[in-house]
Amino acid sequence: MANILNKNHASVAGMGSFLTRSLSRLKKTYSNTPVKTLQAAIEKRQIRPFYQPFIDGETGKIAGVEVLARWRHPAYGYVSPDVFIPLAEKHDLIIPLTRSLIRQVITDLEHQIHRFPVGTYICINISAQNCLDPHFEIDTCELLQKFNANQSQVVVEITERHPLHFTPQISDWFAALRRASISVALDDFGTGYSNLSYISALNPEFIKIDKMFVSQIGVSADTRLVDSVIALAKNMRMKIIAEGVETLAQCDYLRAKQIDFMQGFYFCKPLPVDELISVVMAQSIAPHGLRGNLI
Repeated sequence: MANILNKNHASVAGMGSFLTRSLSRLKKTYSNTPVKTLQAAIEKRQIRPFYQPFIDGETGKIAGVEVLARWRHPAYGYVSPDVFIPLAEKHDLIIPLTRSLIRQVITDLEHQIHRFPVGTYICINISAQNCLDPHFEIDTCELLQKFNANQSQVVVEITERHPLHFTPQISDWFAALRRASISVALDDFGTGYSNLSYISALNPEFIKIDKMFVSQIGVSADTRLVDSVIALAKNMRMKIIAEGVETLAQCDYLRAKQIDFMQGFYFCKPLPVDELISVVMAQSIAPHGLRGNLI
């Protein structure tokens, strides 16, 4: 146990050191501050949406995509989301960043959505700061309208890594999303601030099992945590998306548990839109869908 704790401590310390070095390099590389550099990147749309498919646990076919932010600066190269997302949240840039990503998703997929399976889920991550933003509902409703012919479904993923205080205004905001046929997923379940009151307040249609739990499958004989989350979700009649699936053993275990959806590098990494379209077109003629490491 001591060795495990020491390894975990070293891992956390290493991540903290990595983030510190990354922010330091950002500051040294540019004449502007990191915040101004990030703001300029949002305005110039240097931060682009990448798309990671998730698959139907039964059919192996693509059921939806999660929209992920990727920043490639022309001088610095790729900047980790672990660096710029917290920076955006800290300095009130997460709302314009989210708006920019949604606008780009519409541009990317408006004329390609007919290639996707009917009813494809489009999952968009939001922060606590996005809640109450009136533009968010407008933007997501426009996205739904543009993809209406495909009957695509928009899902907002709210992370539990930051506390969300459920005021009447927050509850009304989520209620407005529901009236617009936008679903809610509780992301990173079991790793942050949330508890059963989150489920009661949000009444999410989806729970996303964090990769921390999925990674124990096939490594440890003790799967009680992941089994408990699965049982809870099923008892609450919520759909389950298992994140971080990287091995055949994990895929087989989750399929045996009749998981609704699976997502991870075992199936497909996050892709720019042109590569995503190629994968979607390829799987449309594949008899068994994405059953392992296509990309």
